[in-house]
Amino acid sequence: MKIALYHNLTSGGSKREAYEFSRRMVKDHTLHVYSPSTADETFLPLHQIAHQTFTFPLTLSKPLSIRLPGLRKYLDLGNLFRDMEKLRTLAKQVANKMHSEGYDFVFLHHDKLIQSPYLPTYLQIPTFYYCAEPMRQFYDPPIIRAYGVDSISSRIQKAWYKPAERLANSVIKKQDWKNAQKATHLLTNSYFSAEAIWRAYHRPSQVVYLGVDTDKFRPLDLPRQNYVLSVGAISPMKCYDFLIESVGRLPESQRPPLVLVGNTVSEGESKYLRSLAQSRQVDLKIYKNVSEDELVRFYNEAAAFIYAPMLEPFGLTPLEAMACGTPVIAIKEGGPRESVLDGQTGLLAERDPEAFAHAIAKVLNDKTLARQLGGHSHQQVLDFWTWEHAYQRLMKAVTNKFAETKMAGH
Repeated sequence: MKIALYHNLTSGGSKREAYEFSRRMVKDHTLHVYSPSTADETFLPLHQIAHQTFTFPLTLSKPLSIRLPGLRKYLDLGNLFRDMEKLRTLAKQVANKMHSEGYDFVFLHHDKLIQSPYLPTYLQIPTFYYCAEPMRQFYDPPIIRAYGVDSISSRIQKAWYKPAERLANSVIKKQDWKNAQKATHLLTNSYFSAEAIWRAYHRPSQVVYLGVDTDKFRPLDLPRQNYVLSVGAISPMKCYDFLIESVGRLPESQRPPLVLVGNTVSEGESKYLRSLAQSRQVDLKIYKNVSEDELVRFYNEAAAFIYAPMLEPFGLTPLEAMACGTPVIAIKEGGPRESVLDGQTGLLAERDPEAFAHAIAKVLNDKTLARQLGGHSHQQVLDFWTWEHAYQRLMKAVTNKFAETKMAGH
């Protein structure tokens, strides 16, 4: 088949998904990649593996660099409307080029401004939109931090800007919803995400589970060190404060250091976590943007991988830990309930610090259990969670949808 892939992604899990599927797709099919110049091609560059790439110039508005009290958010609103119009124009240009190339289908990914891309609106080619999640800021309650509490003057300013923010959010949410309706088919990463997509977009989506690169993420037979590890952006949604509280519940003589590795770090969140760790007497270390080799070493040396983000759609990092033979203790919520088999490849625990601490202690104090969980999890990854398995799931979903369409046509 001849396939076009479109994305406007930054670094992160969605870019990993697009890259790994593309890396496998080019072995069997012709793959062309389309993206605006705003897409991040420094992280997992798709142009290095695609048969051909088409990059379309796009300049989006930059944040204002000067202080304009009382005006900034309203000027931002004008920039938003201009940027959305630029994306519409770009989508028409991309669609015209795709029509001239004659693709069997288009594989779509998120747009970093409005989530669901405009492109399907202008295409007569079947589209498969891999939607990792709806825009969570519109559907999930926010996590409030004490460091976000403002002075009286700041609160007055926020109240003044509120109408502009509401209008911006309303416009983005409505456009995201409209664009999601235009895709021929929706694919997603977990049944938890499929439920969220149904609530947000009122459309069914097919689950195509992702995978992990077992050539990179693998056991290195390194001695396990006395620390527990968690990986992901240092932000409130990852709930590292809950992990600190949980580790802090362990007896001081058995309390391991907590190592966090993030691709991005919120300074406010980092300061909050360090202060909380100090008050709970938890030895906390935070690393930013480590190399992939360093990350694999962290996984291999950790006594356990602990994971408790708030309603994570799927979560690739537990799979990476499992691929390295590291026992996983994860929250019994969201995507981890589908990737971690409780008592077989890891432990699932409630969002209660005492319960989570008990699960951590169970693994740390029972080396036989830790080895069994690590061994079983590694084998489970090899049997089900490789990118080859993920690719086969993707192509099966595509061919089944084509077959359904053909039958419906008759």
